[in-house]
Amino acid sequence: MPTAERRHLPRNFVQGEPPRAQLTSNIVGAYREMPGLNLTLEQAARLFGLRSSTCRIVLEDLVRDGRLRRSIEGRYARA
Repeated sequence: MPTAERRHLPRNFVQGEPPRAQLTSNIVGAYREMPGLNLTLEQAARLFGLRSSTCRIVLEDLVRDGRLRRSIEGRYARA
């Protein structure tokens, strides 16, 4: 991406990662389609094609919302 265009992007913009609403929808949809899905953070990040930090934030938001649960071992599953 040329330098002139980068100046117009918001700070900390990561090209290639979809907006939060789309990430949430994709992740919830995957857990709905595969009810037995039980993933570690690393597995989820790989499956959804996200950086670990982004994936952790979205997964923890879904846990707080009651849509997912996180086991003691750190695995994310449908609530």
